[in-house]
Amino acid sequence: MFKWQHSEAVGTRATSKQIWAIWKDAANWPCWDSELEWVKLEGPFVEGTKGTMKPRGGPVVVFELTNIEENRQFIDCAKLPLTTLEFTHRYETLADGGAQIIHAVEMRGLLAPLFGRVIGSKIRAHLRDAMLKLSDLATGIDEQSHSGQAKRTQVA
Repeated sequence: MFKWQHSEAVGTRATSKQIWAIWKDAANWPCWDSELEWVKLEGPFVEGTKGTMKPRGGPVVVFELTNIEENRQFIDCAKLPLTTLEFTHRYETLADGGAQIIHAVEMRGLLAPLFGRVIGSKIRAHLRDAMLKLSDLATGIDEQSHSGQAKRTQVA
Protein backbone atom coordinates (compact mmCIF):
# COMPACT_ATOMS: atom_id res chain seq x y z
CA MET A 1 0.00 0.00 0.00
CA PHE A 2 1.25 3.48 -0.84
CA LYS A 3 1.63 6.07 1.91
CA TRP A 4 2.32 9.81 2.24
CA GLN A 5 2.90 11.43 5.64
CA HIS A 6 3.82 14.74 7.17
CA SER A 7 3.78 16.02 10.74
CA GLU A 8 4.56 19.22 12.60
CA ALA A 9 5.06 19.93 16.29
CA VAL A 10 4.97 23.39 17.85
CA GLY A 11 5.54 24.43 21.43
CA THR A 12 2.64 26.09 23.20
CA ARG A 13 1.90 27.86 26.46
CA ALA A 14 -1.75 26.84 26.15
CA THR A 15 -3.18 24.22 28.46
CA SER A 16 -4.70 21.05 27.09
CA LYS A 17 -8.16 22.38 28.01
CA GLN A 18 -7.58 25.61 26.09
CA ILE A 19 -6.46 23.72 22.98
CA TRP A 20 -9.28 21.19 23.34
CA ALA A 21 -11.91 23.96 23.51
CA ILE A 22 -10.75 25.19 20.10
CA TRP A 23 -10.39 21.73 18.56
CA LYS A 24 -13.91 20.65 19.54
CA ASP A 25 -15.40 23.84 18.05
CA ALA A 26 -15.20 22.43 14.52
CA ALA A 27 -17.26 25.21 12.93
CA ASN A 28 -14.46 27.62 13.87
CA TRP A 29 -11.52 25.55 12.54
CA PRO A 30 -11.23 28.06 9.65
CA CYS A 31 -10.33 30.72 12.26
CA TRP A 32 -6.96 29.03 12.74
CA ASP A 33 -6.68 26.98 9.53
CA SER A 34 -6.73 29.37 6.58
CA GLU A 35 -7.00 26.47 4.09
CA LEU A 36 -10.58 25.72 5.21
CA GLU A 37 -13.59 27.68 4.01
CA TRP A 38 -16.04 26.00 6.40
CA VAL A 39 -16.58 22.91 8.58
CA LYS A 40 -19.87 21.37 9.77
CA LEU A 41 -20.36 18.51 12.23
CA GLU A 42 -23.55 16.42 12.11
CA GLY A 43 -23.61 15.97 15.89
CA PRO A 44 -21.52 16.37 19.04
CA PHE A 45 -17.71 16.16 19.08
CA VAL A 46 -17.57 12.42 19.86
CA GLU A 47 -16.19 9.33 18.16
CA GLY A 48 -18.22 8.34 15.13
CA THR A 49 -19.65 11.79 14.43
CA LYS A 50 -19.47 12.65 10.77
CA GLY A 51 -19.01 16.06 9.25
CA THR A 52 -18.19 17.92 6.06
CA MET A 53 -15.53 20.48 5.30
CA LYS A 54 -14.70 22.65 2.33
CA PRO A 55 -10.98 23.14 1.66
CA ARG A 56 -10.09 26.32 -0.27
CA GLY A 57 -10.04 25.45 -3.97
CA GLY A 58 -11.17 21.88 -3.35
CA PRO A 59 -14.37 19.84 -3.24
CA VAL A 60 -16.45 19.23 -0.12
CA VAL A 61 -14.96 16.39 1.94
CA VAL A 62 -16.88 14.06 4.27
CA PHE A 63 -14.97 13.08 7.42
CA GLU A 64 -15.49 11.12 10.64
CA LEU A 65 -14.11 11.77 14.13
CA THR A 66 -12.17 8.83 15.65
CA ASN A 67 -9.74 8.09 18.48
CA ILE A 68 -11.02 10.88 20.70
CA GLU A 69 -9.31 11.32 24.07
CA GLU A 70 -10.64 14.50 25.66
CA ASN A 71 -7.99 17.17 26.26
CA ARG A 72 -5.40 14.99 24.53
CA GLN A 73 -6.11 13.96 20.93
CA PHE A 74 -8.52 13.19 18.11
CA ILE A 75 -8.35 12.04 14.52
CA ASP A 76 -10.51 13.16 11.63
CA CYS A 77 -10.57 10.62 8.82
CA ALA A 78 -11.76 11.16 5.24
CA LYS A 79 -12.10 8.89 2.24
CA LEU A 80 -10.66 10.15 -1.01
CA PRO A 81 -10.81 8.11 -4.23
CA LEU A 82 -8.78 4.94 -3.53
CA THR A 83 -7.10 6.69 -0.56
CA THR A 84 -7.76 7.32 3.14
CA LEU A 85 -6.72 10.66 4.66
CA GLU A 86 -6.17 10.96 8.43
CA PHE A 87 -5.38 14.09 10.40
CA THR A 88 -4.15 13.32 13.93
CA HIS A 89 -4.31 16.23 16.38
CA ARG A 90 -2.46 15.64 19.67
CA TYR A 91 -1.51 17.69 22.74
CA GLU A 92 1.51 16.50 24.73
CA THR A 93 2.96 17.62 28.03
CA LEU A 94 6.75 17.51 27.94
CA ALA A 95 9.10 16.28 30.68
CA ASP A 96 10.42 19.82 31.23
CA GLY A 97 6.90 21.07 32.03
CA GLY A 98 6.31 22.60 28.60
CA ALA A 99 3.76 21.42 26.08
CA GLN A 100 3.44 20.92 22.37
CA ILE A 101 0.77 20.49 19.75
CA ILE A 102 1.39 17.80 17.13
CA HIS A 103 -0.58 17.54 13.91
CA ALA A 104 0.18 14.56 11.68
CA VAL A 105 -1.28 13.85 8.25
CA GLU A 106 -1.24 10.44 6.63
CA MET A 107 -2.63 9.32 3.29
CA ARG A 108 -2.81 5.60 2.55
CA GLY A 109 -3.96 3.91 -0.62
CA LEU A 110 -3.40 3.53 -4.32
CA LEU A 111 -3.60 7.27 -5.06
CA ALA A 112 -1.69 8.45 -1.95
CA PRO A 113 1.38 9.51 -3.98
CA LEU A 114 -0.79 11.63 -6.28
CA PHE A 115 -2.78 13.20 -3.43
CA GLY A 116 0.48 13.71 -1.56
CA ARG A 117 1.80 15.84 -4.42
CA VAL A 118 -1.46 17.77 -4.91
CA ILE A 119 -3.00 18.09 -1.43
CA GLY A 120 0.09 17.27 0.59
CA SER A 121 2.09 20.16 -0.79
CA LYS A 122 -0.61 22.60 0.40
CA ILE A 123 -0.75 20.91 3.79
CA ARG A 124 3.02 21.01 4.17
CA ALA A 125 3.10 24.72 3.25
CA HIS A 126 0.51 25.91 5.79
CA LEU A 127 0.30 23.37 8.64
CA ARG A 128 2.87 24.98 10.94
CA ASP A 129 1.30 28.44 10.60
CA ALA A 130 -2.15 26.98 11.32
CA MET A 131 -0.83 25.35 14.50
CA LEU A 132 0.86 28.56 15.66
CA LYS A 133 -2.42 30.41 15.13
CA LEU A 134 -4.28 27.68 17.06
CA SER A 135 -1.86 28.10 19.97
CA ASP A 136 -2.22 31.88 19.87
CA LEU A 137 -6.01 31.68 19.86
CA ALA A 138 -5.94 29.30 22.81
CA THR A 139 -3.73 31.59 24.87
CA GLY A 140 -5.34 34.82 23.70
CA ILE A 141 -2.23 36.11 21.94
CA ASP A 142 -2.64 38.02 18.72
CA GLU A 143 -0.72 36.51 15.77
CA GLN A 144 1.68 39.49 15.72
CA SER A 145 3.41 37.84 18.70
CA HIS A 146 5.52 35.80 16.29
CA SER A 147 7.12 38.99 15.00
CA GLY A 148 8.04 40.02 18.54
CA GLN A 149 5.13 42.41 19.02
CA ALA A 150 2.93 40.53 21.48
CA LYS A 151 -0.52 41.93 22.00
CA ARG A 152 -3.06 40.38 24.38
CA THR A 153 -6.63 39.83 23.21
CA GLN A 154 -9.58 38.41 25.05
CA VAL A 155 -10.74 34.93 24.04
CA ALA A 156 -14.24 33.82 24.97
